[in-house]
Amino acid sequence: MEELIRMRGITKWYSRGENLIKALDGIDFSVRAGSFTAIIGASGSGKSTLMNIIGCLDIPTAGQYELDGCDILSFPENRLSEIRNKKIGFVFQGFHLIPGLSAVENVELPLIYRGMPRAERRELAADALERVGLKNRMNHRPNQMSGGQQQRVAIARAIAARPPVLLADEPTGNLDSRSGREIMSILQELHAEGKTILLITHDSTVADHAQKVYTMCDGRLKGPAV
Repeated sequence: MEELIRMRGITKWYSRGENLIKALDGIDFSVRAGSFTAIIGASGSGKSTLMNIIGCLDIPTAGQYELDGCDILSFPENRLSEIRNKKIGFVFQGFHLIPGLSAVENVELPLIYRGMPRAERRELAADALERVGLKNRMNHRPNQMSGGQQQRVAIARAIAARPPVLLADEPTGNLDSRSGREIMSILQELHAEGKTILLITHDSTVADHAQKVYTMCDGRLKGPAV
């Protein structure tokens, strides 16, 4: 399997008053196509900073980062926005759905930004919702759904454009245990279909679903755990 994500010497410094905080300290990290990888760590360990860099939402202070063969750190912001839209599907703890839109309209949003014709994006959105078990809830709005259903919509939105990487940041964090298990089952099914999944979590039981589990502590990445 080829490497989709390749990081070498990734360092991130933040200024806090007169002090410099090293959030990431020389991270070397790779993710192969078709793999299911988890990064586990406590709050403040640096995993959210690493996630933001992987997702092209932030840039490191130093290091090298290649995503699907692209030298990410050489790109201007407008190119990074395009990379985010085409190469990464995001699933967040807070769902980030638009309240006034139906499930299918929420899933269509990233496709609109890609300039996709309405008929094509509606077909892809409907297909994605069916894959996560929401065929009969396409026209429901977020306030008409449970938390677990809203997260399924978020997953459908992330996979509709068929990006090479699915980045899930605490995807079960706002859910009860039953809904959390359902979401992890969907992620496992997507992985079985060949999707590359990178999971960020603080929960070891969630991380156990992955093939490889890395541990984040004090800005350093350890592992994978065996």
